[in-house]
Amino acid sequence: MPPHLLLGHLRTGEIVAELDAPADFTDQLSAAGSARATISLDAVPVDVDLLAVTAPWRHFMAVSEQDTVLWAGPLVPRTRPPAAGEITLSAAGLWAVFDHRVLARYGSWGFTDPRADLVLTFRSLPGVALDIVRTALDRPHGELPLVLPNLNSSGDETRSYYGYELATAGERLTQLTQAETGPDLHFMPRFTADRSRIEWVLRVGTPVLSQRGVDFHFDDGRQLVAYGWDEDGSVMADTVLVPGDGVERGRLIGRASNDALPRAGWPALDTVITSHSSERQPDVLDAHARAYLDVVRTGITRDSAIVRTDTTPTLGSYLVGDHVVLTPRADRATPAGQRRRRITSITYRASTPTTAELGLAPVPATT
Repeated sequence: MPPHLLLGHLRTGEIVAELDAPADFTDQLSAAGSARATISLDAVPVDVDLLAVTAPWRHFMAVSEQDTVLWAGPLVPRTRPPAAGEITLSAAGLWAVFDHRVLARYGSWGFTDPRADLVLTFRSLPGVALDIVRTALDRPHGELPLVLPNLNSSGDETRSYYGYELATAGERLTQLTQAETGPDLHFMPRFTADRSRIEWVLRVGTPVLSQRGVDFHFDDGRQLVAYGWDEDGSVMADTVLVPGDGVERGRLIGRASNDALPRAGWPALDTVITSHSSERQPDVLDAHARAYLDVVRTGITRDSAIVRTDTTPTLGSYLVGDHVVLTPRADRATPAGQRRRRITSITYRASTPTTAELGLAPVPATT
């Protein structure tokens, strides 16, 4: 049975329409993801006001299969091409809402007032993520059907987010996930108990997300249809520099280096990460540099796998962040043996309903 398309009110999660329409989606770890559906006007029931229930940002689009919500997020653009009897709906994951909310404490004061600042002390990085999300919800008309986790927020971290910086909550969450030991984040949609609404559950890694229990297995000739990899050396570096606040000789610059590859014959390579220019804490900049270096020191290798959706494990039984074991067919470019990976993205296309594509990355050594 192909997945089902649901439409509803974003701020309440209430489902207002159900349609049989093909939809594609990509769910991503620590990112928004996206979805797209093309709806034939002739296939829409006469009692459904299609324009009213697909208003951008007011409504969400969800893809479900039986009792599982595979993907859900706010509608953003919608298109009706000339001379076409159909409308195309595009949506982003719930993360996109936080990309459009300035991170500040709201009140009768302005963004430059110190009362607008979010200053966090003695927090864990997962706790910082939770406080960012809470602050983004705690504003006029800011409510969302979002279930927040109970977790230990205490730790040794300090973060200061100033209202006058006008940074979005989504930007700060992205920076946090990229920090050394930064947490994985995922907004997971699900039905409420009575199935009349959809709610999202914020999954926060400590620092990584994974399933409880055994890894999911995908073997060539059974669940695994095809396997590939992409090794990107363009980002390789043995020194990472992360500039922060300040100008000229007063500028703060985080740094991390590892000369193992240059000593083995590789050329010296540097990279500069410019996305933390407002950071005022040298130790935070150094932590960012170490985290980036851990990723780029040997280049970035991403695996991809095309897997069946109609055999165990089925689509919807695994989530981004979960760990899998792959046994691909061996050849001259793919050595024999198993590979343990974590899922970083899940892509489903209605044109190939019996398969899905998994984006994969190595499992961190800490897990």
